[in-house]
Amino acid sequence: MLNQITSLAKNIVDTFAQKQITLAGAESCTGGAIASAIVSISGASKVFKGSAVCYCDTAKCDILKVSKDTLDNFFAESKECAEEMAKGALNIYQSDIAFASTGFLDSNTGEKSKNLAGTVFLAVAKKSGEVFTKKILLNPNNERNQNRIDCVFNALQIILKQI
Repeated sequence: MLNQITSLAKNIVDTFAQKQITLAGAESCTGGAIASAIVSISGASKVFKGSAVCYCDTAKCDILKVSKDTLDNFFAESKECAEEMAKGALNIYQSDIAFASTGFLDSNTGEKSKNLAGTVFLAVAKKSGEVFTKKILLNPNNERNQNRIDCVFNALQIILKQI
């Protein structure tokens, strides 16, 4: 899987460079792993502007400008939050495209429904206003880090498809 992630990240860096467009991100459950995959590629600095790791709700609101109403009405690990996170990253970094990740990598959903275990939302926002979101269902019984790696793989695929 790690070789596939490296290959996808290289393809992203090369494609963004060829098209002269930029990328940024906002990560919660992946904790910067998507950005790490991208910056591991030589030449990433030409296309990658940065990524905010906003794990707690306060950071999502204060840094990414996710609406408190979104968190109250949907919650931090929702499709709606992922979309606002991607839009926030787009705005902060003034990039052409931005990605976001939020969700539950394992069975620890806190006070929220256990049905959400293993549910992650990945979003891609474009400067044009277009936003694409994908719900990923992971096995909540997998090791947490394995699910994080699976999220990175899925996110990189989604970014490539949205270019």
